[in-house]
Amino acid sequence: MNSRAQWYCLSTIVSVIVYVSLALEMNRELHCWARRDYLTMFFFPLGVAVLVFTAINLKLMKPSVRKYNGRMILGMLAYIFGLGAMNHVPMPDSPYKYLLIALPVLPLIFVCFTIIRFVTDADEMLRKIYMEAMAFSGIATGFTCFSSIFIHDSGGPKLPLEYGFYLMWIYYFIGLFFSWRRYR
Repeated sequence: MNSRAQWYCLSTIVSVIVYVSLALEMNRELHCWARRDYLTMFFFPLGVAVLVFTAINLKLMKPSVRKYNGRMILGMLAYIFGLGAMNHVPMPDSPYKYLLIALPVLPLIFVCFTIIRFVTDADEMLRKIYMEAMAFSGIATGFTCFSSIFIHDSGGPKLPLEYGFYLMWIYYFIGLFFSWRRYR
């Protein structure tokens, strides 16, 4: 096995360890399993594990991709630290306590601009694939969230707001798969 394959295997093992430990910690802190909040328990640790995998493998990427992945990692780390600070910094009752909400929001704005720059700097074919996947994701997520209102009105379960974010990414990867297959 060559050194690159060994590096990928090592980074995969580290990412799986991060995923499992974070999922167990989330279940301990938030009681996701008892509240049947399986999607949060699955997707949030998965995002952090992908972040760790990407950070470990930055040196193996092309320079153009490395630049944007490095920015994404910095933005997501700032988001995670902003969430931690927002939830754990005690603030007295004052109108300024709501400024803590900006701590995780500002890094997300940075991440959004990083994604837009990445897509605009891609070649025409990749840009078309990404944009079709994003369009499919937006439309499918919108229709799913809107349809969940009618499902809830007819006695079905209510769709929590954070599920819209998870659905968006699920639909994005479905759209990316079909768009990639169409243009290869």
